[in-house]
Amino acid sequence: MSPTSPSEWTRVVKSSRAREFGAAGNIDYNTTHTEKHGQRPCEQRWVNRLAQIIDNGSAASGKRWTVRYREPGGRTGRQREKSFARKKDAVDFATKMEGDKRENIYVDPDAGKVSLRRYADDWLAKKTASAGTLESYERIVRLHVVPHLGSKMISQVTAADIEGLYARWRRDGAALNTIESRHIALSALFSHAVRHRRIPVNPMTQAEKLENPVIPVDDRKLPGFDEITAIAKEIGPRLSPAVWLMTCCGLRIGESLGVFPEDMREGTLRIRRQVIRYKDATGKYTPKYAPLKHRKEGEWRDIPVPASLGPFIDRLPIRNASGGMPYPDLLRKSWDRAIRRLELPAYNPHDLRHKWTTVALTNGVSIHEVSRWLGHRSIKVTVDRYGHLTQDGQERCRQVVETAVGPHMLTPGRVPAVRGADLVLT
Repeated sequence: MSPTSPSEWTRVVKSSRAREFGAAGNIDYNTTHTEKHGQRPCEQRWVNRLAQIIDNGSAASGKRWTVRYREPGGRTGRQREKSFARKKDAVDFATKMEGDKRENIYVDPDAGKVSLRRYADDWLAKKTASAGTLESYERIVRLHVVPHLGSKMISQVTAADIEGLYARWRRDGAALNTIESRHIALSALFSHAVRHRRIPVNPMTQAEKLENPVIPVDDRKLPGFDEITAIAKEIGPRLSPAVWLMTCCGLRIGESLGVFPEDMREGTLRIRRQVIRYKDATGKYTPKYAPLKHRKEGEWRDIPVPASLGPFIDRLPIRNASGGMPYPDLLRKSWDRAIRRLELPAYNPHDLRHKWTTVALTNGVSIHEVSRWLGHRSIKVTVDRYGHLTQDGQERCRQVVETAVGPHMLTPGRVPAVRGADLVLT
């Protein structure tokens, strides 16, 4: 007997798998089986607003199973569908869609269909951060991310892609600290995509990250004062004040280029700014003054200044050969040339900051004070890198061990007359 109404062309049944998943997740899925007779069209109807799994039949020209569902918003939500070759995959997808809607973490599958290159451009254009951070992120994305992943849709970037990127960077000779900086920039991009519901998860959090242990500063590999004097002389009088500012105050390169005479008063340097480079509206890189690292606009830090810096004050602020604001790279390049001419070990300008810290800590200056003067975000950074240099801790350890163990080594078996007497420090 031939069917006489459209409803007879479709019969809706509950599949055992749909009931199983529905019971587990409190979701009532429906599976619609369509049967075609002759050339008459068949109707595929919505049973309710939950996900519907449609069996197109074994003779279907495309994939057999189709999931139809609505985006969040109830009956007003946009209708979507996706097809699968296997019923299990269809049920799993339907379960995920309904679960994500219930947990308010639903992500439109099409939202991530934008290339990483295009998304990065939009992200950088709208991101609010210091000029130095934006310049660093833009350079990292342009030079080290886009050439390898730029053509991929952001939704297609996987943890395996990220791990492959780490391996490529490492093969190209990037240091672990450099890879860490690139990781931070790229993770910020994908975190933005997650917050804005473009992708469900950040692939950076799923990728196996390269270990980057904090390596304590080796004070025996730092330049000596005679070598520092020779470097300053070779660099020349225009840039040498930066060398001594880093050596005497522990400044970073950009900070040393941002010091003005009025910043020094009564033996204290109030450092307020650093020189960075940034890309202007025309796409040209140019130097500018910016807030200190880990500081906001208007914030500053005080650093004690030795009197020997006095003769250099008149040469501040440091300028380039044409009288303009210098790039930090200008000092780096001048430093490298001086190192080669003097045939010295491959020191870098940041070693002067390490040298200042080493001198302070090995002569008993409090590590809490040194951390504050260095401008570290946390004292943990200072302790991890320089804690082994604290002279007070080393000397106290020597006294404790000597007092406790020494007498026993000289007179084996001696029993102290008073309990604990051999633990009293002298």
